[in-house]
Amino acid sequence: MSGRQFDSTENAELRAKIDKAKPRLPVPKLMRELGYGERHIGKEAVCPFHDDEHPSFSVFQSSDGKGWQWKCHVGCGYGDEIAFLVKHFNISRREAIKRYLEMAGFPCRVPRKSHEYPELPDSPKCLESLSVLVSESPCVSVSLVSNGQAVERKLDTQLQRLAASNACSRGGDIAAKKRFKLARDLRAFEMKLGRKLSNAELMLTFDGWQRLSQSFLGAAETRDDHLAAFLAELEKVRVPTGEGTLTKAVENVPKVSLDQLPMIPGYANAPENWRRLAALHRELSFLSPKATYSLSYRDAAKVSNGLTQQKAHTITFALARLGVIEIVRKGKAGLNGSEAAEFRYLLSQVECPGGEDDDKELIL
Repeated sequence: MSGRQFDSTENAELRAKIDKAKPRLPVPKLMRELGYGERHIGKEAVCPFHDDEHPSFSVFQSSDGKGWQWKCHVGCGYGDEIAFLVKHFNISRREAIKRYLEMAGFPCRVPRKSHEYPELPDSPKCLESLSVLVSESPCVSVSLVSNGQAVERKLDTQLQRLAASNACSRGGDIAAKKRFKLARDLRAFEMKLGRKLSNAELMLTFDGWQRLSQSFLGAAETRDDHLAAFLAELEKVRVPTGEGTLTKAVENVPKVSLDQLPMIPGYANAPENWRRLAALHRELSFLSPKATYSLSYRDAAKVSNGLTQQKAHTITFALARLGVIEIVRKGKAGLNGSEAAEFRYLLSQVECPGGEDDDKELIL
């Protein structure tokens, strides 16, 4: 992304804001917030934009003062954080700048300086009072000065960042999946915060998600439809982001009743272990922040009694042939190896996780 192109589209104030945002949200942190794993982040990494059998992707700090950069060495693209968002979301550069600043904690316009909450001096008593202020008023922007560095604490900004990273941004996005990923992120955020989010905080987050997703939502789906689903999904989340997705999925699938298991296309009387393995793929697909997910045959064998690793391997390929899943990457270590294969679930994922009975184990 050349400096000339940048000058032609953005003014000096916007460039200054981006310069401040980059140290706060560099490429590696941005990728993690978008759900990319460590195998995609590094000097020798797997490209997230194509089926990469050999590492052809790099994330690095440039030596010419441009900061963090990324590059696919076979031609998918290269650039900074904004260029990554352009590629990831398939959006315009202007939209990517807007979304990047929101994710990095910068509002579109500079807010007026608060007279009600002025800067506080750096004293233990004031810092203690400030901590209470933040916990009781999460939408207040304040600064804690420690060791000569200011650390901005702004809960509404963090919530807006979560909304932006989970917003629908292309025609193929499934709103229910994006929305449920936001619910999982918020449950994890609540666990870290040590309390439930207030109704006002939830509305702030949802409004940000709905506004950014609006162009890609169905015409027949109203704001209230999505809001009701969003609030319901918060109650249905069993596996908050970062809480051992695979482990929880393997634990939950054996408890699902037969009527909640997926039907195998063209094989109405498929054995139960086939359908439970399909249910595991369904849940991992919905929980995954991307279109694909990883699963080893060793873990797949745990979802049904008597299902061996060899049988799980065979049934997996049968499910692929019947159109339940797509095998994106078979794994280089073979059947008995530790490297997981990569899959894409192909059946409908529009339904929300869980059934009508709140006492039942929830499954996607």
